Amino acid sequence: MTTIGTQTAPAVTAPSATADKTPPPSDNLIRRKTQMLVDDGNLKASEETSEYHGSPEKLTRAGNTLTLETSDKSDVIHISQDPNGQLQVTVNGQEYTFNGNKRSPNNPSSEGVPPQFRLHIKSGAGNDNITLAPDVTVDVKIEAGDGDDTVQTEGGNPDIYGGRGNDTIRLGKGGGYVEGNDGDDTIIGGSGPSVMYGNKGNDRLYAGAGPTSKKSHLDGGEGEDQLYAGDGHTVINGGDGNDQIVAHANTTVYTGKGSDTVWGNLTKARIYAQNNDYLPGTEQSNITRMEPSEAGKKAFKIVGSDEFKQRVEDDLALLRSSPVGRKMLEEMDKAAERNGAPVTIGETKSGSSSYTFNSSELQKLSKQEREEIPQDAPRMGGIKDGEPGARADQGIIDYMRSMIVSIGDEDITSPIVALYHEMAHAWNGANGTFLAGTSDDPTSPDLANGEPQAVGLSTNAPPFDFDNDPTTPPTSTNPAPFTENALREEMGLSPRLKY
Repeated sequence: MTTIGTQTAPAVTAPSATADKTPPPSDNLIRRKTQMLVDDGNLKASEETSEYHGSPEKLTRAGNTLTLETSDKSDVIHISQDPNGQLQVTVNGQEYTFNGNKRSPNNPSSEGVPPQFRLHIKSGAGNDNITLAPDVTVDVKIEAGDGDDTVQTEGGNPDIYGGRGNDTIRLGKGGGYVEGNDGDDTIIGGSGPSVMYGNKGNDRLYAGAGPTSKKSHLDGGEGEDQLYAGDGHTVINGGDGNDQIVAHANTTVYTGKGSDTVWGNLTKARIYAQNNDYLPGTEQSNITRMEPSEAGKKAFKIVGSDEFKQRVEDDLALLRSSPVGRKMLEEMDKAAERNGAPVTIGETKSGSSSYTFNSSELQKLSKQEREEIPQDAPRMGGIKDGEPGARADQGIIDYMRSMIVSIGDEDITSPIVALYHEMAHAWNGANGTFLAGTSDDPTSPDLANGEPQAVGLSTNAPPFDFDNDPTTPPTSTNPAPFTENALREEMGLSPRLKY
């Protein structure tokens, strides 16, 4: 069993040239301890410290998480941060101060990088009001819980989950990731890049104003939703239900199931619609008609929380409305039937998404025996002498559903792009078609060819006939549509030129 395709990123990072952070070390070398800081009936605050024990001579702090929990009443929470990194927290008029993301000289992280710090707010039930000031720089996860909550963020690179209820969530300059969850939610993007999922309910999602470089991803999910594109580039998925969608600037629209209306506003939008959809003002748009599909139902088994399962189903719904994505799902359905098992999609909270090749044959071996097998060996699905390797019948995709990552000057603002990258690995695993060898790029000398292969970049591996068609030439990378760049092109995103 081996894991490939990891795309390192913090759980939510607004894309920028400097957004990437050092990933936390492997969990089996991390020990965690929790200290209660406050428990006064108004606020419960605790800090979890993660320490890396990879070297017996040196203890390294890998990260800290400050968790703030309030009651099931209707709480008012405000967070700000001073220049020294201290967090100023006000809960129902009572003030608290906590250390933020300043590095301790007595307990440094590896390579001189400050340990990762996250703020986790859990407001419980009640109609809560949560605000983040513009000066907040730490990564923040907000779980608003049950109730009709109001959340407004100006800073903090937030990761927001509305919970059950009719929530109103507004993002600021830092952008962020939002799930409305159950209820009729209103979600409004700020000037930064945003990813917004309405999930179940009749939701209203607005990409919002911002610079032309801004990128937004809006997904209505189940229900009769209203989705409005914004400045910059917007990808919209209506999902299930009779949705109202408004294009603006540079927009790619997937209408999904239902009788939908797309207002084109005479823009040059890319629209993937069903025959029964109404498309006024789309004379200048590029329209592709798609029939309803159940592709992918056999291909994947989703495990995790109900919220995670719903999120993955929302992504699969978009891919069924996508010419590129549907072909992937159809081929993965065939692979599941041929191999006798689907690929498992599971929830990860490590900050990255990855694919693990696994098979019933590998499970017969000891852990040591498995670890001794080269990653590109035929037993691990690697091609050898022009012949496919073993097929994965227990493949696993670990999906970080809130991952927003910057890669150089190119931004992935839709986590579905990372999921599709891992699906490309899963397609190779299910067919035993991983390209052997490592990159000849001097900046990434140990990079397995399977990574640029999934992106759709050329490799130094011998060409292979992936489609088993003698009329088409063999290639040294995956053919479209089984590449990350194929989905990027369809969505109108810039291609990824380097792994």
